[in-house]
This record gives sequence, C-alpha cells and structure tokens, in this order.
Amino acid sequence: MKRNPFHLFLPVVALLALISCQNRPVTVLSTNRHQLETSARSATVRTTSGSVAGYIEDGVYTFKGIPYAKAERFQSAVDPDPWEGVRSSRAYGPTCPQGKRAGWYDDNQAFAMHWDDGFPDEDCLRVNVWTAGIGDGRKRAVMVWLHGGGFSAGSGQEQIGYDGANLARGHDVVVVTLNHRLNVLGFLDLSGFGAKYAASGNLGMTDIVKALEWVRDNIAAFGGDPANVTIFGQSGGGGKVSTLLAMPSARGLFTKAIVESGSILEALPQKYSRRIGAATVRELGINPSRIDAIGEVPYETLLAAYDRAVATVRAEAEQDGALPENLLNQLIFGTRPVVDGNILPAQPGAPASLAVSKDIPLIVGTTYHEFTRDTEDPIFKPLAIQQASDRTAAGCAPVYLYQFTWESPVLDGVFGSTHCIEIPFVFDNVALHRTFTGGGADAVELGHRVSRLWTNFAKTGVPSADGIPEWEPYPRTMILNIESTLQ
Repeated sequence: MKRNPFHLFLPVVALLALISCQNRPVTVLSTNRHQLETSARSATVRTTSGSVAGYIEDGVYTFKGIPYAKAERFQSAVDPDPWEGVRSSRAYGPTCPQGKRAGWYDDNQAFAMHWDDGFPDEDCLRVNVWTAGIGDGRKRAVMVWLHGGGFSAGSGQEQIGYDGANLARGHDVVVVTLNHRLNVLGFLDLSGFGAKYAASGNLGMTDIVKALEWVRDNIAAFGGDPANVTIFGQSGGGGKVSTLLAMPSARGLFTKAIVESGSILEALPQKYSRRIGAATVRELGINPSRIDAIGEVPYETLLAAYDRAVATVRAEAEQDGALPENLLNQLIFGTRPVVDGNILPAQPGAPASLAVSKDIPLIVGTTYHEFTRDTEDPIFKPLAIQQASDRTAAGCAPVYLYQFTWESPVLDGVFGSTHCIEIPFVFDNVALHRTFTGGGADAVELGHRVSRLWTNFAKTGVPSADGIPEWEPYPRTMILNIESTLQ
C-alpha cells in the first residue's frame, strides 16, 4: 500500500516502568561510555502486571516492549494478563501491522531516515522506557512520545531519533515511547453495527489513553513523577496530541503538551466514518447479521478492503462538495479520529474541546519547509497558528509558538528544513542520527539547546535554555536555528 504524503517523512521531488527483588535503591553502575549491564539484579522493576527486567547502558536504565494493555480486534483495550517471575524487557515489542513504507524504495530517504520498522503483530500494545534511576526516590518529569505516520503508520521505534537515552541521561527526565493500533485496526468505525463496536472508530486514541493510564500507575517505579507528564509528538503524533487535548478520558493524565508539525483541529465526522465502515463490510462480502466474522479476516485482506472503502467514500464526499478545504484534512480524510459524541465529543478545535484542556500549557510549531524544499511550509504552519490563536483567545494556558528553520546539509542540502528534521534535536540525538543531520558541531550544540527547551518545559511549563532568547508566549514566535530569535 502506498502511503499518502502525510505519512512520508521526507520530501520527494514533486512533493518533495517499585523495584522488585530488592528493596534498596539502585544506583547507576557507571557512566563510562559503552558499558552495558544486563543482569536482572541490576535493572528489574515491579509493574502492576508483573516484574520487568531491562538493561543499563551508559548510565541509563532501558526497558523495551512492556505490555501496557491487550485487546481483541475492534474492541477496547483492557489490562494485560499478569505474569509470574521476571519478564525480559530488553528488545522492542511488535509494531502495529501496516502497509509498505513508500520511502523504502527511495535510497536518499532510506539513507537519511535510517528506519527501523520492527516486526508486525496485532498484539502490539507496548511501551518503552528510558530513565536515569530506579528506586532512588526521585520524581522526574515524564515525557511520553507519540510517533508520526498519520494515523495509519509508524511505531515508537521507527526512527533512531526517537531513542530516549540522551534525554534521560543529559536532562534527567523519564522518556516513554509506545505502539498503538493504527489504520483499519485503530480507526475503522463499525459503530453502526451495534453497541459492541461503539468505540471502534477511535481505538487508536483510546489505546493511547490506556498507555497514559499505565504511565500514571507505574512510572513512579521507573523514577518518574506521575503528576508531571508531558505528551509530545510530531506529524501524526502531533495530531494525536491535538486530539488528546479534546478527549475527556485523557484529562488528568498529562499536564503539558507539545505539537510538532501536526496541529489537527478537525476529526472525521461520524457520518463519513460510518459510511467507510459499511463500505468495508460490503467489500469483504460480510453479511451485517454476521458482522463478528470481520474479526477473523486476514489483515492484508482487511486493509485492502478498507483502503478501497476509504477511496469510495472520499469520492462521494468530493462529489457532494463536502471534502475538507484544508489540504492536510484531505490527505487524511478516511483514517483519523472520529467525532462520536462520546470518546471525542466535539471537533478538536471547537470551543468545547478547548475547555477540556484549558489548563494545559502548549508548545506548537513547524519546520520551515516541511514537504517542499523551495517554499515556506504551506500545510502545517497555518494550522499551528490557528491552534495557538484559538487557545490564546479562549484564555487557555500559555501557548509557545515556534518555527524550526535549520537546514540539513546531508546530500547537498536536498532536504532543507524538512518534515521530521527537528526530531533529532528535540531528543538530543543530532550525532546519533547523523545520516539526517550531518552531526556537525553547530548542529549538535543546537540539539543541546532545543532539547533543553523541551525538557525544561516538561519540568516547569516554561521553555528555556542557555543560548536561546527568553521565549514569550503567542503571538510571539521563536525561530529556532544556530542563532535563534524571537519574533
């Protein structure tokens, strides 16, 4: 399946986790570079479902692939099955099944992005945790990352830039990344077929709420403060942050938010999501009286039928003159959260939705070029400004607007200040992801500053860093580059 442009992370030519086993605090064994400690005696934490063993690398405790929930197809997630003994949690778990990444076949994109798409399985509800200490009584700010790929693709490991070790080590925060259901598994609205499927159109989002509940219940054991949680994400991840800001079930699970190139202020009206659900069932040849049979359809067959159904309903909406005017909303027309009056009561940009998250400070912004090298971002910037303006006008907590204008020198500068380019800087991974950034000294220093802005915001609600001007809220804009300025 070819992904639409919202799922591409680089331009193309045209568009372009109570420690168990020990009751005493555990301290970091060493900060020597490249030292790895894998003994379960050194890095075991007790979660609400059972004990997990990670590893210590360069002074950072790392836990991967921890189940935060389980779910049957098209049903809401529930607590995972508890386990006895210690579960090894040292490798990433399964990712949500999805179509082929178009960028696999573009050598420049594949080189620069250095993707790790893992292995797919529908049992994919997993979290990964990086922390500088466990069982030490500390209450570190927690940063929960939501990956990009629209609402159709991606994972918590897909980019090397998502690695949380440098933020945990250098900035003393706890970093969490996660996988959740996507595409037809996460957003197929079958609510028209009965109460059993009432939540099906928003499962990808309720999975994230379940993950945030896991953070609330478990993160203290990993050295984090459950009362100080920041959600942040880029592209589709930014859209997920924007949606969570409007979801009553997410209220109280986070205290701050960051939207990077993903201000999605409109969800799919249920009128169209139910049409897509009905069309998918027809494509599969399933009698509505036997709707539960959809749970047994092979994934590839299910996805193909869903894609055809989305195309059909999109064409109907276009013929009716009801296709969204905004290009971004057109690109993600079928696969996105649904305004169902319950999980998502209103459009994310509506006044009622702003009231849900009125007390949440926000950073929001874009890169300069996003998808096209030669002109300023025409897709995300207006939405970011609208999100900042609307929240400010509604009397919400401060909004800090930015534009990231640094340009990558990789491959003779073909990428410019492209979609995703700020991610290695936010995670302080400029040198780690040098196939994308070049890893130069100035870029590394900018990464130290940008990551300090993000982590200080997570700690205090105010973004600040040495070498960066004092960041005043909207309508001022911070231009992030080697020489950053406030405009």
